[in-house]
Amino acid sequence: MIKQRLTLVGLHRLFCISLTIACAAQLNGCATPSQRFAESAKDLGLTDELLNSKIFIHRIYQNKTAQQTNDFPELHIYLDGDGTPWESNRRIASDPTARNPLILQLMAMDNAPSILLGRPCYYGLNQSQNCSPYFWTSHRYAQPLVDSLVEVLHNWLKGKRVQRLVLIGFSGGGALAALMASKIPTVKTLITLSANLDTAAWTKHHGYSELSQSLNPAQQARLPDTISQIHFAAEKDTNVPPAIVRSYADRQPSARFRSIKNYDHTCCWTDQWPELLFEALNQ
Repeated sequence: MIKQRLTLVGLHRLFCISLTIACAAQLNGCATPSQRFAESAKDLGLTDELLNSKIFIHRIYQNKTAQQTNDFPELHIYLDGDGTPWESNRRIASDPTARNPLILQLMAMDNAPSILLGRPCYYGLNQSQNCSPYFWTSHRYAQPLVDSLVEVLHNWLKGKRVQRLVLIGFSGGGALAALMASKIPTVKTLITLSANLDTAAWTKHHGYSELSQSLNPAQQARLPDTISQIHFAAEKDTNVPPAIVRSYADRQPSARFRSIKNYDHTCCWTDQWPELLFEALNQ
């Protein structure tokens, strides 16, 4: 009887342990994209804060170098891509935050003071003031959204000394960086990676609906000569074909196009990001 009781106790404990593991796995699997993104940022030593513009709330992540000073001879501003606006191309995502934290990995490899300027409605803010799925679908590059990014960056820079700003945008973040560049006097360099800089050509290539409520960088006035530009493309990129990137670069003064072999849209920018960044800043 005692042996049987001990066996039952052992089975009960085993069941409890198994249940705990299963629940933990389920909770981890149920974490939102924003929660997973925040955990990745924490693991990389990045800190975050919230700032308001007149329209939206934005989350800003800082690397360790940016956390240590308010005096920036050069500050790097990263902008992330569109993330996942749609689930299975049919249902609008409730949280568009990127499932792949590539932008965080790039920023963590950057020794210069750097921040990730969060797009409105991303990074856990999808239900914050004035947010709507429009702002990660048809209006993802709309004028109010661009103006809000510029405004909140200006607010973050108050009380800080900055000589030069470098805008670095991946994918759709590159389109936003191009739209912002002329609105910020201290921007000296624009760097994009696999950016859909002609959104009309990009939607046509994929057969998507036109982003009729968004700005198209390719249809805006050319950026001034004072802003140095380099636009990186990946030869194996089927999301943003290199021809789309090249067509934008060819129309810009002070712009250079660079296609990289064996890369696709997300692979393998981290392999040589410090070298590519050095090249971009010293062209």
